Amino acid sequence: MSIPTGQEYMMPELGLGKIASYQRSQVDSAAVKKDINFGQAVQVIDDEASPLTTGDFYGVAVAKNYVDEYTDDKAGVYKPSEAVPVLRQGTITVIVDEDVKSGEKAVVNTATSNFLPSTTAKTTKTEVIGVFKSTTSSDGLAKLEINLP
Repeated sequence: MSIPTGQEYMMPELGLGKIASYQRSQVDSAAVKKDINFGQAVQVIDDEASPLTTGDFYGVAVAKNYVDEYTDDKAGVYKPSEAVPVLRQGTITVIVDEDVKSGEKAVVNTATSNFLPSTTAKTTKTEVIGVFKSTTSSDGLAKLEINLP
């Protein structure tokens, strides 16, 4: 028997870097070169992953189911030499640096490796990489859908 009301069985926002949809997703992995926070945009150069700054958008870092230490900021991070799972297709929860609306095209802020609406005035941005699937204010969590080959 199918679940008639999916929202009754899952939280709308699962947390930073968590896969945010029951729809199909594809996750690859890469070795970490420089610290990568959960939900950050990732670039892969010479088979090594780092936060996106100057390279091409490879995907979004998927959160672990645990963190090494329980701190006040509860920030999850992948350290050098660890393997980072990188979402290439699907919907994931990310931090946005500006207000975004559902249906708006998304770009990466190369200064922070977080996400922005494509209409941003900032010059530190990439080409369009996906679409936001939720509306949220600056520094909030938004659902981002990407579909990379």
